[in-house]
Amino acid sequence: MNWGTELWDQYDNLAAHTQKGIEFLDKYGNFVKERCAIELEYAGKLRRLVKNYQPKRKEEDEYQYTACKAFRQLLQELGDFAGQREVVAENLQSNVVRELHLLAKELREERKQHLNEGAKQMTVLHTAIGSLDRARRAYERAARESERALEAFQRADADLNLSRAEVEKQKANMKLRSQACEDAKHEYADQLRKTNEAQRQHYEQRLPHVFKQLQDLDEKRIKNIKNFMLSSVDVERKVFPIIMQCLDGMEQAANSINEKEVNCPRETLKILVVLLIVLPANYYYCFN
Repeated sequence: MNWGTELWDQYDNLAAHTQKGIEFLDKYGNFVKERCAIELEYAGKLRRLVKNYQPKRKEEDEYQYTACKAFRQLLQELGDFAGQREVVAENLQSNVVRELHLLAKELREERKQHLNEGAKQMTVLHTAIGSLDRARRAYERAARESERALEAFQRADADLNLSRAEVEKQKANMKLRSQACEDAKHEYADQLRKTNEAQRQHYEQRLPHVFKQLQDLDEKRIKNIKNFMLSSVDVERKVFPIIMQCLDGMEQAANSINEKEVNCPRETLKILVVLLIVLPANYYYCFN
């Protein structure tokens, strides 16, 4: 669709449409901005969670078991995972949010320029139409005055009681009004020609050019929204390999758990019992 030829009479609607388009661009920008905030908040909460569940010094003995070791490895992988969510937020902020803000500002300025040019062309046309209307009224007024002057001369010429000087005066006034009417007629015809030409240029050249610029602006907006969405997907896709490594690490940690270690506490207890046995007193003297 060509706005300049098919929507030539939709100036106000196109102005409103392009405004709504930029508002939608702002809306999408706010969406990505809020998503960045959520990603950062999510990453921050994950990091705090990992920190809170790190093993304490008094718990280190427990981490000899495979389940505890796996949990510690899972925490490490989860911390790395949180880091990738931060990367997503940072890249969305730099590659999408910032560029989108600049684009919206640029489109607003361009739209304002195009609409100002359109308003200027509308003013030119309205001025021409106003001049035509004034010329028409002037011609109609001159025609009425010429007709009245003719009627006055005809009455004076038929009145035998009037002097020749009075008749000549009416005749001169008739000629003056007739000439004024003819001049007004030519002025009206000339202004009609100019107005028709102004209308032709307005609807065939000037306004279509403005509409074409608005259409290009709207297409630019839509194309960039598409590119921003694709860029957002690309930001996610780039961290997938590392996220998959984190998930693989979690899986590896889980698979390292040995359910057979239930016997370990018993063996450990045996060692402790042996160490705690009170040895005979003469046992110590054998080393003297």
